[in-house]
Amino acid sequence: MKTFYEIVEETLKEVNEIDIYQLKKILDEKENIKLIDIREDREWVNGKIPSSTHIGRGVLEKGLPEVAAVDDKIILYCAGGYRSVLACKSITQMGFKESFSLKGGITDWISAGFEVEE
Repeated sequence: MKTFYEIVEETLKEVNEIDIYQLKKILDEKENIKLIDIREDREWVNGKIPSSTHIGRGVLEKGLPEVAAVDDKIILYCAGGYRSVLACKSITQMGFKESFSLKGGITDWISAGFEVEE
């Protein structure tokens, strides 16, 4: 049986990642993206990256088509960057063409001292 972390490591070979500094630059330059927070509701209420939309991981495949088109640049994030890797693979399989997982998630974002909205 594979562990969660082994599955994530395998999936990393199939998805794109960006780091918090790349995301910060994208946001500062006001690039047209869909930034999606896939954390659970109980996590999301403690703060989010500005301009992000919340769609919990459990309903991502159902909810994402309501806020993003298949040609949109989509960046997914979670707490540590693991769930977003798996979610990125899933939305790629759905047909979304340009998706990225935020390496280190909101934890790295906060550690760097970047802005968080309540």
